[in-house]
Formats: sequence, structure tokens, C-alpha cells
Amino acid sequence: IIDAALGITMTLLKAYFLVFLAILLRWTVPRVRIDQLLDLGWKFLLPISLVNLLLTAALKIAFPSAFGG
Repeated sequence: IIDAALGITMTLLKAYFLVFLAILLRWTVPRVRIDQLLDLGWKFLLPISLVNLLLTAALKIAFPSAFGG
């Protein structure tokens, strides 16, 4: 019974902490407009994801045994 109560208590504490962190982040960080978010996605995140894809493919071809081949 003590183990179950401790598990439930720890889960609730973690949930409350994450909610507090989300609320704190929402209060302190300024709001991002949709055009800023779109610029971030197209000009920053898309090139990074394409480089990541190409690098992963090149490493998988170069070292097939090390990357699940």
C-alpha cells in the first residue's frame, strides 16, 4: 500500500510540476505571431531537418553494421 501511495504521489507531483512549468513559460515568454512561426519553420527548421535526413542516410550507407543494417 505504501509503494502504491508513493507512486501515485510522485506521479501527481510530477504532473503539478510540469503544469507549473508550462504556466510559468507561458507567462514569461512573449507571444509568437504566426508569421514569425512560419519564418522559423521554413528558414530554420526545414534546412536543419533536411541536413539531418541526408546525414543519417549517408551514415547508414557508409556504416551499415553500426546503424542497424
